[in-house]
Amino acid sequence: MKHSIRLILQLLVFVCMLVIFAIGFQKTDTTVDEKDLDRVKQAIQKAALECYSTEGFYPEDVSYLKEHYGLYLQEDLYKVRYEYVGSNIMPETSVYRKGGN
Repeated sequence: MKHSIRLILQLLVFVCMLVIFAIGFQKTDTTVDEKDLDRVKQAIQKAALECYSTEGFYPEDVSYLKEHYGLYLQEDLYKVRYEYVGSNIMPETSVYRKGGN
């Protein structure tokens, strides 16, 4: 009887540890994904600001930044919303991961 209770407690502790590890890995993955999206957004904004500093205007679309400022986007992974407001106003930029995440 004591042996079976001890075994059940050990299994329960083991399962709890597995759940804690799984939750930790999931949170780490979410944090890394958010940082990736932020890095892409910052790269777009940096290239737009460089364009404004060099040429005196913000580009109307991201393709201009790709052609003239070496911006590289993994378009198979990210969807970019680049909202041009005017030549002297920093565009609104949002980056989303493709695939529903």
